Amino acid sequence: MNQICLDLEEVETIEWKQLDEDETLGNKMYTLRVHMRSGKMFTRQVYETQFEELKEQYKELIGE
Repeated sequence: MNQICLDLEEVETIEWKQLDEDETLGNKMYTLRVHMRSGKMFTRQVYETQFEELKEQYKELIGE
């Protein structure tokens, strides 16, 4: 399984969009855009479980 490895302390914002299930063979997937403080941006497609894990880790970091 692929994993996203980045320093969440360097993340400025995260954008996401749910993909159509017919495009992903019935799997719930999201396209993520991760904007870094350095100005770089990364785009990745992730499964729902990966997205939820990333959200929880980011929430813990920012204190929500």
